[in-house]
Amino acid sequence: MKRVSAFVRRYASLGAVSLMATGLLAGCVSHPPRDDYVVFFDKDSVTLSPTGEAIVASAVSAAQKRHISQITVSGSAGKNEDPDVLKKLADARAENVIDVLVKDGIGRDDIRKEAFVPTSVEESRVALRRVTVHLGSH
Repeated sequence: MKRVSAFVRRYASLGAVSLMATGLLAGCVSHPPRDDYVVFFDKDSVTLSPTGEAIVASAVSAAQKRHISQITVSGSAGKNEDPDVLKKLADARAENVIDVLVKDGIGRDDIRKEAFVPTSVEESRVALRRVTVHLGSH
């Protein structure tokens, strides 16, 4: 038992050092830059939450760091109600996001608004209550 205990004491610090090195190196892993930033809205709401404003600020920061001058904003409101009402709601959401982009430093002329067309994967009600900010052109 004494041999096992001495072995553990001798090599435990080596194991701890290797775990710390692994953790530090994991932080150095490079991730490809994001192109899409998604802001979700409450049902029938056009108001950005503090989280939504932070997401838009992240998109602005990324666009400025990467010198991106073309941003596409597409809003969505749903699909199972009056299409005219949903279009107005989606447009209002997109316009509010555009206003925050401009307030945070993006030129209005650099922003293009387009309609959001969901794919079959994006049929949930939550997924359709969003605005997507895409950095770059489509």
